[in-house]
Amino acid sequence: MNIDRYKELLNSNDFNEVSISPQIPFVTKNQYKRGYIERSFIQKSNDTSSNIFEVSNDDVGSYSQNPFYISVTLDWRLIGDPIDVKKSNSESLRIASKTIPKIALYLPNLLQFHKK
Repeated sequence: MNIDRYKELLNSNDFNEVSISPQIPFVTKNQYKRGYIERSFIQKSNDTSSNIFEVSNDDVGSYSQNPFYISVTLDWRLIGDPIDVKKSNSESLRIASKTIPKIALYLPNLLQFHKK
């Protein structure tokens, strides 16, 4: 980080404590018809061992504007053959792990919310 960016951050309001409102998704009938949901996650940007929080899709934008958090949104498959659902969700996690490396530890159940 260059010194000008450091000074800019020091003088900004970004150091205010951010209140995180974690969320567990509620899957609707329409989402089951569609076959997937979007799930959003945040983590402190300077600590890959910090807690990962699932947040609402509406809230993720405000966290992504804050330089102290990184965010990622992924598609989570809900319906289909369990083997295919696991493969699909595993691939979503693989892609998301490029942004939040340990996200797979937060979501060990690849069949969460699955319906045949």
